[in-house]
Amino acid sequence: MRAWSIEEKAVPTDTTTLREWVREHKVTWELGPWHEMVDHHAAAVGFELRLLARHASGLHPTPGCAQCVQLYERLRDIALGAFPREHRPTKYEVDPFDASFHLRPEAEWTPEVQLTVHIVHREGYLRPIDACEQRCAEEIQRNLRELGVQPGSWSAARKA
Repeated sequence: MRAWSIEEKAVPTDTTTLREWVREHKVTWELGPWHEMVDHHAAAVGFELRLLARHASGLHPTPGCAQCVQLYERLRDIALGAFPREHRPTKYEVDPFDASFHLRPEAEWTPEVQLTVHIVHREGYLRPIDACEQRCAEEIQRNLRELGVQPGSWSAARKA
């Protein structure tokens, strides 16, 4: 089943509280090209953004638990808040909740909850990445940085 599109605005959340939550849950992002098959070849048609968060220390979560759902919902709020506000030829598709843990060497194999967003063309979905998608991806990354979300791996020493 494919994701649903985001057209709504983010739920207002206190930025200070959000920044504290980002630090507590060591929220990171990864961004890379999103590929689809076009004329029997893999073609980059947009970007895939992954936001990842860890459970608070001291918890012993299980995949898909109530705390995982809460992490996903907060990651969704962060993503919605990072999207550009004006209508553009680019759209943002947020994948539904994935009830599994994601393990990465960048997180020292610590279980993480992941939210995935596809940044793609609103029309002509299979067209190559264009300047609008590039601009949207750059703005989203800038907005994530402003909240203290870190690219790749979490570092307490990295300036938020």
